Amino acid sequence: MRAVAGLLLALWLLGALWLTLQPGHPFPGQVVDDNVVPFHTLAIYFRNLGSGFWMRNLFGNLGLLLPLGLLGPIALPVLGRWWLILPLAILVSGSIELAQHWIPARSADIDDVIVNVAGALLGYLLFRVLRSFRRPVPTT
Repeated sequence: MRAVAGLLLALWLLGALWLTLQPGHPFPGQVVDDNVVPFHTLAIYFRNLGSGFWMRNLFGNLGLLLPLGLLGPIALPVLGRWWLILPLAILVSGSIELAQHWIPARSADIDDVIVNVAGALLGYLLFRVLRSFRRPVPTT
C-alpha cells in the first residue's frame, strides 16, 4: 500500500506542478495581480459564490494539496501527524506561489497558500477518518 501511495503522490506532484507552473490564460478584462493581504481574494470568492470561475478557483486551490495530506502519511509514515503536514504544505504551496510571481499571466496570492494548506489538512483529516475504519490485524 505504501508503494502505491508513493506512486500516486509522485504523479500528483508532477500533475500539480504542470498545472500551476504554466503561463495563465485570463479571461478578457481579467486582472491578474499578486496579493499579499490575507483574506483579500477569499473575500472575493465569498462575494461571488454563484460564479463558476471563482468557485473553480476556490475548490481547485482546496483540492490541490489535499492528496499531500491524504497520501503523504501512507507513503511516508513519518508524516503521520498534522503538525508535520502543515509546514510541508506551507513549503510546497509557498514555493508554487513564489514561482507563479514570475510566470506570465499568473499571480502569487497568500490566500492560495491559505486555501492550499487547508486542503492539505482536510486531506490529513480524511486520512485519519479512513484509517479509523481499518480492521485491526489479528495476532496469533
